[in-house]
Amino acid sequence: MKTLLQASWLLIITLPIIGQQISIEKDLSMLALGDSYTIGESVDTSERWPHQFVAELRALGVSAQSPDYIATSGWTTRNLLGWIQTKLPREKEYNLVSILIGVNNQYQGMDIASYEPDLRKIIDIALEIVGQDSTRVMILSIPDYAYTPFGGGIPNISQEIDAYNTIKRRVAEEYGIPYIYITDISREGLNNPSLVAADGLHPSKEQYARWVQAIIPRISLTTTLAANEAKELFSGTIQLYPNPAGSQVKINADLSIDRICVYNLLGQKVLEQNIKGLPARIDLGHLERGAYTLCAYQGDGSEKKCSILLLN
Repeated sequence: MKTLLQASWLLIITLPIIGQQISIEKDLSMLALGDSYTIGESVDTSERWPHQFVAELRALGVSAQSPDYIATSGWTTRNLLGWIQTKLPREKEYNLVSILIGVNNQYQGMDIASYEPDLRKIIDIALEIVGQDSTRVMILSIPDYAYTPFGGGIPNISQEIDAYNTIKRRVAEEYGIPYIYITDISREGLNNPSLVAADGLHPSKEQYARWVQAIIPRISLTTTLAANEAKELFSGTIQLYPNPAGSQVKINADLSIDRICVYNLLGQKVLEQNIKGLPARIDLGHLERGAYTLCAYQGDGSEKKCSILLLN
């Protein structure tokens, strides 16, 4: 069997999630299109959501380049479209494009009727970039800045944001493009100030991290893990099968294991179990479907090996 370093890209998240999956190559090259929400106004570059997303993929074993951006604060769909039509670097190839645009159409009071034609043109260019593969484009919903100190909870803002997102979702579904709804996360901003940046308007690094956690379960890599076959996912030592798993997973290894811990995508420990012999069965029935990390420990815990565990 192959080691993680040789074949971690074989991982595919095949969870029964409503909506299109996002195809990720083992070597990722991402272009992020948008406005201030894409470039992360008021946070460091490494804290932008595309940069955090790439960091998460690297943690899963993907060889991901730092994302490129065509995005500027204040851009409307018309601004973004004009730039990518004339300034897109044609010499570089991308296998993933993200689109998050529209809040400035709303903020500047533009006619909402102009949004859909512009959005479709942006999507058409994005599809051209990725060879017409709709699973290599993802569209994020527009956050709701009404739920910030700047927005002050004005209901009309939320209503208009909803109208734009309704268009965005419908168009994404028509194209078969993954649509990631993060607006509900932004609407926690007034009750949870940690989700708002210091400028009182834009998302904080913590909110962007929540967006990434909403995206991760939608990704798939190009080759699946056979559900009825053991796969070595770390250093040729740990086997989990089936993977994706149901209510139980079987663990085996060519080293001694004293206990295992399972962590969710937020790094929270959701299961701990002592291991008295191998192979061993782990009961997962109380866990929700999703992606987890299973770590196996020896002795005092100073030695550990970890694998990605998927539950469906």
